[in-house]
Amino acid sequence: MVDIKTHTIIDMLESREQAEVAKWLKSYPNIRVVSRDGSITYRNSIAEAHAEAIQVSDRFHLYKNLTDYAIEYLKKHLKTIIEVVIDAIDIVGSVASEITKDNENRKLTLEEKYHKILQLQTQRKNQTEVCREVNMDIRSYKKLMAASDEERRKMFTTAMADRHNDKNSNKMKIVNEVRELKNMGLSKRSISRKIGLSRATISRYLDDNFNPVHAAYGVKKAGKLRAFHKDIEVLLNQGVMGSKIEESIRDKGYNGSSSTVRHYVSEWKKRFKNNTDEVSEGKKKFHVKRKDIFKTLFRPLADIKNLEQDKFQHFCSHYPFFKTILDLIKSFKAIFEKKTPELLPEWMNKARNTKIKEIFSFTNGIERDYEAVNNAICLPYSNGLAEGCVNKIKVIKRVMYRSLSR
Repeated sequence: MVDIKTHTIIDMLESREQAEVAKWLKSYPNIRVVSRDGSITYRNSIAEAHAEAIQVSDRFHLYKNLTDYAIEYLKKHLKTIIEVVIDAIDIVGSVASEITKDNENRKLTLEEKYHKILQLQTQRKNQTEVCREVNMDIRSYKKLMAASDEERRKMFTTAMADRHNDKNSNKMKIVNEVRELKNMGLSKRSISRKIGLSRATISRYLDDNFNPVHAAYGVKKAGKLRAFHKDIEVLLNQGVMGSKIEESIRDKGYNGSSSTVRHYVSEWKKRFKNNTDEVSEGKKKFHVKRKDIFKTLFRPLADIKNLEQDKFQHFCSHYPFFKTILDLIKSFKAIFEKKTPELLPEWMNKARNTKIKEIFSFTNGIERDYEAVNNAICLPYSNGLAEGCVNKIKVIKRVMYRSLSR
């Protein structure tokens, strides 16, 4: 707990529980303004102790939450190493531009094409023009646009993704049951006995920031073939046939399936080998790291060493859904920088129109805590002082641990 005016630490509580926080706050009847993060527990504690106090949501946490949701979505749609195809020279002529456009569209997933269609529709392009831009048959276009949100979700997702969503849904049922029991007044120990879960798990389920998606979801584990990638690429550059490549790596110890080898060889030819790539003459390609692209969500492009301006512009053209998310984050920050709370409802509508589940979740959080977010736009208070104190304490702890380990 930090005093906003004096910048001094007042106290450090041993618990984040609503009752304990509210009890502490009640011991200070003069409190008029409280800056906090997005925790519903803190919001309820403040309301219980000081119903008339002004609550201010912390801007840093708002920015971070939006960025985290955006990265969560982008990880599902961007590979770790991203390939972008561009013109090597300035080719004039409609035929060349059509070839470039077709090559780019072939690499888009159906969901990426859908987001590109939505973007083109905002430019007032008619049906024929849109189909030509995304290289899509008119019948496929009509089927896609006439589908309901649920039907489109099934078009976009795989059977594996559906199984994953079902698993998360079942987990959230348990989470909701735990939260209902907590609201009924049961302690964590009582809930643990009733549900059959550990108290640590109960604490995680009660956290407002709990995410049912496993941290490793979407991250591919190194397979049996990983150790032989270099050998395969050398043989491919020498023009060796796929069957001979398989014989060679099996002699070196590979014991995986033949289909894995065939799939890797096929993908390598499409993405890396120049003379078998889909790129036409007069084109070149480059690769960017996904982690560098993520940095543009919260840092100026000039501060990112491995990403030049022209490459980033080509990337945005190649992946229009990223540009949509980047513009959303920039416009959200601008609302706070320019202190224009009247633009927040318009921003929320624009964000929801993207139909991105993760962004939609963020807007739901704002709606639940709208008054505090609105105060964050208008008022100068923030959690900077508290976060700085916490960071200093963590640094001291790290120094102590290093000293003890020596």
